[in-house]
Amino acid sequence: MENNMENNSIDYYDIEKNILYIRQKNILTLAKNYHYLQNTWFSLSGDTLSLEEMDSLVMKASTVLQNSACVVRIQKMHQLLPCNQELSSLQRFIILLMQVEIDQSFLTEQSITEDQSDLMVILLLPWLIELARRKEYIPPLPQLTNCRAFSQWFLTSLSDCTDNTIDSSFMMSLLLGGFGIVTPTTATVRFIASTKNSVNYALIGALCAAGPSHLGACQLVTKKLNALSSRLKRGNIKSAMHNYCATKPYPGFGHPVMPRDTRVDAFFSQYNDIFTPYKILANTITSYCGLNANVDYLLGCVLSQRQVDPYIAVLAFFVCRAPILLSHYRQRFNAHAFGMSSKELREKYKELPKHWL
Repeated sequence: MENNMENNSIDYYDIEKNILYIRQKNILTLAKNYHYLQNTWFSLSGDTLSLEEMDSLVMKASTVLQNSACVVRIQKMHQLLPCNQELSSLQRFIILLMQVEIDQSFLTEQSITEDQSDLMVILLLPWLIELARRKEYIPPLPQLTNCRAFSQWFLTSLSDCTDNTIDSSFMMSLLLGGFGIVTPTTATVRFIASTKNSVNYALIGALCAAGPSHLGACQLVTKKLNALSSRLKRGNIKSAMHNYCATKPYPGFGHPVMPRDTRVDAFFSQYNDIFTPYKILANTITSYCGLNANVDYLLGCVLSQRQVDPYIAVLAFFVCRAPILLSHYRQRFNAHAFGMSSKELREKYKELPKHWL
């Protein structure tokens, strides 16, 4: 399959087919057939591992992390953060994220590749959410033995809800891919990587590029759905719809590029019974305003059902999208700083004055 858009080899959107691709594979196919961490590894390396192979890789990476200086730094930083409300959960997460870069000497000593190092960063991120929302208690970094343990842990890291009805792998995979280099978070990661800055700075830059129109809309969705939970439980859908649509814009509905987000349809098909009220509400809103639900609504449904604080929502989305951001970081970091060699840049720069004239 040809893709003529420059630098979109990792993820991109085919507007004519209405399909999102990760490394030339339909994101719906990946979500349906592979665990999120398998899809993470595919995003990072381009290789597809069996579930058994991925479980083994996760267990090895998790074991290595337990003895890393990176984990010690994160623990010490958490202890230094104030326990009062001076810092938001997002600010606390960013400060902790600053510590996630794995020491190069440690990677060399353990014979860890770049892809494995990025996987280790992914395995740390749910822990950072736990630390960010818990002011006093320091939950230990769990020893993961397989992929499912990670996706179950991701949900428990978001709130104190202990319901393990669903495994979040499918949902997380749906949120994995983006629209290539045109999205703010991806563009920011690539720009920072082009300066040869470290991966933690690039991830922080990407997170700061998230706002109510990109990655952050799920926060508004979660807040609205939390407020409407009692009406949804009673089946009072019409009242919930009017409340949801009381002011414009309607978060979680419409998209600047996609006419209909097929990931939402796949989500409600996968979790058919659990999220029925949310699906009915989405269809009712669509009938009312003509806009279709997008992935911000999808994630908001999961977070609201699990009683997650809306301020954690953007962090949840960020963690799901992080593997793609890391893939773009590596691609851009390993290229020439300005996208061209010094010789090519000099030749191109000599032509600029002629174009100005």
